[in-house]
Amino acid sequence: MAGKKTKVVDGFSVVRGLARAQQQGLVPPPGSRRPAEDTSARPPPLMQPKDSPHIVKTVEPTKRTIRCFQCGYEFKLAGTTPAIYCAKCREKIDLGDYVIEGPWHEEINTGGSVIIRPTGRLEDVRIRAGNVILEGAMDDRSAIECNQWLELAGATSPDPRQLTMRNLRIAAGCTMKFKYKLQVHHVELLGTLDADVESTGLVSIRAGGHLRGTVRGAHLQVEEGGGLSARVFIWPQGNPLEAGT
Repeated sequence: MAGKKTKVVDGFSVVRGLARAQQQGLVPPPGSRRPAEDTSARPPPLMQPKDSPHIVKTVEPTKRTIRCFQCGYEFKLAGTTPAIYCAKCREKIDLGDYVIEGPWHEEINTGGSVIIRPTGRLEDVRIRAGNVILEGAMDDRSAIECNQWLELAGATSPDPRQLTMRNLRIAAGCTMKFKYKLQVHHVELLGTLDADVESTGLVSIRAGGHLRGTVRGAHLQVEEGGGLSARVFIWPQGNPLEAGT
């Protein structure tokens, strides 16, 4: 069976063909610019996520830290689901969100969020959640434990000894005083905080926020309009007093 012949084109033939095409106007001569292309009939380009002011992140779902209340194991979770099992002890973890608008007596253990409205009141109960927003009240027999953010808002004034949190946010219009050392990761102030703060993350004072007392930590940010009346000790690489211990 005879094979097909392959046509070989040398470099000279390519150059000559290009020159012929330029003479016929099929290819613009070297150094020339192509005429402006009419794009009026072309559909607009698709908007990319980075061009949209409303899209922050689309490729990777937001991850959150989940803590098992049974064994204390922490792990990352992406996306949303009503429940999940602990990767260590296989205990079922509720991830539901709760809104409390009146007297509440039932214990809550969830990796989701709990909101206590201004009309809500915790009575002899323990709330353990990923995030808690406290706008209402709690009696002296109740306790709140957050493995992420605790936000204090409105006219609430709980006893700090009843609160356990990783990060603390004081909402605008709220004033809170801690008589004991406040040890947290991040602090965000839109309201007023009077405390001896020891932070391993960022202490952020927003416009309208005010910090009084003492702050020790790695990072401090004070926005225009924020107030700071405190003794400040900032060690970006960590507390040097703890390095030798």
